[in-house]
Amino acid sequence: MANMKNLPDQPIRIALFVPQDCSMLSLGVISEPFLLANQLLGAQKYQLILISNAGDSPLMVDTSVYQREQFELQHEYDLLIISAETAPQQPIAINTKKNLQRYYRQYTGDILTLKGGLYWLLDSGIGVDQSWVVHWSFMDDLKDRYPDVTLSHDLYHQNGRLHSCAGQLASLDYLLNYINTQEEETVVNQITDYLCLDRLRSGSERQRLPSYSFAGEDIQPRLTMAIDLMEKNIEKPLSSDEIAEQIYISRRQLERLFKRHMNTMPARHYLQIRLKRAQHLLQTSNMSIVQIGLSCGFSSGPHFSSSYKSFYQSTPREERAKSVANRYTEHNK
Repeated sequence: MANMKNLPDQPIRIALFVPQDCSMLSLGVISEPFLLANQLLGAQKYQLILISNAGDSPLMVDTSVYQREQFELQHEYDLLIISAETAPQQPIAINTKKNLQRYYRQYTGDILTLKGGLYWLLDSGIGVDQSWVVHWSFMDDLKDRYPDVTLSHDLYHQNGRLHSCAGQLASLDYLLNYINTQEEETVVNQITDYLCLDRLRSGSERQRLPSYSFAGEDIQPRLTMAIDLMEKNIEKPLSSDEIAEQIYISRRQLERLFKRHMNTMPARHYLQIRLKRAQHLLQTSNMSIVQIGLSCGFSSGPHFSSSYKSFYQSTPREERAKSVANRYTEHNK
């Protein structure tokens, strides 16, 4: 058990605001480190509060774990967490934005956004001139909505009071590091041992690695570098010669690497990366189909449409229509 000198007169209040869908994985990752810390300390040092909108909540949460408070933010929390699995499914309510603005102005506690939670702060005009971390799947849409915001592929980031995290398992890294600032090192070591974690990742570690790696192969770094270049050059694709030159091998060697380990050619794999990005944008962004085609390196609408249909057996227009219909169905459940 940790030294009792770490126990404050008042509990550390951790508030969770979930404005819409939250997976059980996300909820568990948020609560478990604090529950384990309390267990090790033998006291309820970390108090978890669920913030609800208008007396309602999208979650059925065990009240033995979370206390409940209305979304008026009349009290200060040591850490306010805003967590969402997706971008806002409907315009954010004016009252919600005003509450967040008032809380940010009046109090000094830290604010953490997880995964899609960043939308709620930015839409409230908070931190629009700062650098943020967000889950890679939201990168394109956020850049489209907030072109002046700086976004990072790091795991998590702290900028004064405003903190951000990619979400999912990266949340565990952030929260354990947060607890590490409050407790003796032995407490966090015991938590990480219980969770079978071999280490805590730092916030500056990269959130998303290239799509493929082949541990143990001497040529793995070259293939990984090639795929990384492809993923970073979507709008203006590089030629196979340019990729080979940048990773210091010949084009012939590059083709052999892809053929041996991925059973395809570099150009074909590059095309698939661009088409998968296009599909993601069609499903999640408000960009026009023409804009999406151009942003994914297709020089014309017909070229984009024919390539997309050949790969997905449906046109970009059909993909967009299906996505809109799915969102409408989910919204009206």
